[in-house]
Amino acid sequence: MTRLGSRSLAGELNRIRSVSSKIEARMSELRPSEEARIDGLTYEELQDLAKIAGIADFMVCKYAESKNMHRILKEFAAIITSTADSLDSIDDEMSELILSVEDSIGRVKDMHSSIHEKSDVCRRHAGTADSPINLTNSITQINPSKYQQNPQGHATR
Repeated sequence: MTRLGSRSLAGELNRIRSVSSKIEARMSELRPSEEARIDGLTYEELQDLAKIAGIADFMVCKYAESKNMHRILKEFAAIITSTADSLDSIDDEMSELILSVEDSIGRVKDMHSSIHEKSDVCRRHAGTADSPINLTNSITQINPSKYQQNPQGHATR
């Protein structure tokens, strides 16, 4: 490889190691049981990034001189980047859908309240408590003395 390629490779390797050490430093500040987030990342996310950075360090060192592996890794990095972009776009779409659904649910609730207030059912049932004909409260007792005398249901004569 040329000197320019070696310098850029060394620079990239230093950047990877720098990011890896920063991730490990932040991970050491957290206990595994905590759900706290540091800079928007959870402990598990930091663990995953540390693993990726370690693998990247290994791959760069091992295959520094291999052009074919360089091309394959570049394609792999492009796949990961496009996947991350897709996830971001899906997240944005989901946020928009959630807002839309919440708005629609609010409108349905408003329509339900409006229909309920305007319906005849409410007006008809509003006066039933004062009505002389109320079928929900039966006052007439049916044969209570005979029932009390003969609770087994046998006919008395």
